[in-house]
Amino acid sequence: MFELGCWGKHVIVRHRVPEGMPRPTGDEGQALLDAIWLHFSAARQWPTFDEIDRRLHLKGLVFEEAVQQLCPALLRGLNRDISLLPQGTALLELTIAGAANTEGASVIGVFLGMVRTAAAIEPHFGRPDERPSLRPQDLRSADGIDAGLLTSEVMYAAAVIGVHEPCFNGGGFSHGAKDWTLYFDRDIRPFADVRQLEDYWERRMQVLGAPRVEGDNLRFADLRTNYDYVAPWPSGPPAVPAPAEESPKTLTVECVLHPLIAEVAADRFASGFYRDAVSRAFQAIENRVQELASSDAVGERLMGIAFGAKPDPPKLTVTRSTGASLESEQNGMQFLFKGATGALRNPRVHGPAEEDDRDEAEEMLVFGSFLMRRLDIEDEKRKQEALQAAASQP
Repeated sequence: MFELGCWGKHVIVRHRVPEGMPRPTGDEGQALLDAIWLHFSAARQWPTFDEIDRRLHLKGLVFEEAVQQLCPALLRGLNRDISLLPQGTALLELTIAGAANTEGASVIGVFLGMVRTAAAIEPHFGRPDERPSLRPQDLRSADGIDAGLLTSEVMYAAAVIGVHEPCFNGGGFSHGAKDWTLYFDRDIRPFADVRQLEDYWERRMQVLGAPRVEGDNLRFADLRTNYDYVAPWPSGPPAVPAPAEESPKTLTVECVLHPLIAEVAADRFASGFYRDAVSRAFQAIENRVQELASSDAVGERLMGIAFGAKPDPPKLTVTRSTGASLESEQNGMQFLFKGATGALRNPRVHGPAEEDDRDEAEEMLVFGSFLMRRLDIEDEKRKQEALQAAASQP
């Protein structure tokens, strides 16, 4: 069923969300969701906090007030402590529930078809050197999807919205080509026969469990905890005790993890699944490099393509140095990303299931956060170039 609403000059055709699925508690929260969807539907990429904050301001709305009517099950990209606003370039992303509260009904129908198709592929995926994956061509003969909806734009949008859902475990995207890949594993099986949004949401709640669902459904205004894990620098006694007057001072540092790392790793870390938290963090880094480099390569090969494409310029530049140090830093960053993939990601994705030590897992998440922030440099550079190009158009 659908209901009509209006915001500004735009008529919103909104899917009536199933019972039990979260929805905004007021018009300002609905306006925030609609603003994000309008940007996404036009650009097929998520808006930044600054873009949405300005759009709301022009409508006479205040972001801090609007967001209090929403919950994490509707919107990604925010600290659960909403007194800590995101950086201006941080992306705001709708969840499946968030899109269902806007005019994204057709995209959700394609997403459900993706879920069913992936579940049908998973038992028969027989290439041990690859993760099971879903690509656009897999949907051309998918059961139960309106062929008229299978455009590259709608499929791309459905994949972007669905990549963080629990039925999938990451993906890669090429914005320019509207190409995408979604990865999955045995966790797709509970969703095998979903055909309606209410069916999917019921299975989703069962998979996530009551504590996680209840936490995600609390309004930001009511939350007292957040996903940003503050990792202390581990300290302890020196290996050889020194005289008291020569004892070094204890050093403690605090690091607020990059939002994209916290999003995939914080819950798992807090639950004691340290190995899985680290694995998800470095898979998220790999997925973002794939998207920025427009490459479907994986692992160390991907990092070589992205950061060291001599004699051509590298596809991604994540350096801060200038002058004579620039090339040295770029080479170093290439090896950091390659090393992170080979030493941290690969053993946890492909190796034996050996649990990580808590303190070392903290350090690896901090390192992953550093790498993700370096990718922000390339992302911001591209946005500035796009703005300059748009401004130069007559």
